[in-house]
Amino acid sequence: MSVTVKVPSLLRKYTNGQELLKVPGYSPMECLHNLVVQFPSIRKWLYDKQGELRPHVWFLVNGKRINADELTNPLRDGDELFIFLVLGGG
Repeated sequence: MSVTVKVPSLLRKYTNGQELLKVPGYSPMECLHNLVVQFPSIRKWLYDKQGELRPHVWFLVNGKRINADELTNPLRDGDELFIFLVLGGG
C-alpha cells in the first residue's frame, strides 16, 4: 500500500528536494520508518537520540491532525501524511 508523504520545506534538503513522496506503509508510524530507511539523514529531525519522536514534529492525515497515540492507526491506499514542524520563536 502506498501513502503520499508531504515533506515540509525545511526537510526537503534531506529528500533530494522532493515535497511529495510515495511511501509504503499501513500506518503513519510504518510510513515514517520507511521514509527514514529511504532518507536516513532525515532521522535526526524526526527522532531524538533515544528513538522517540521529537515533540515539535506533528502529523496530519488527510488534513486532520493526529495525536501520538494514533500513529499506529491504519491508513488507506492513497491517504496523505503531512509532516508538520512546529517551530517557536519570539
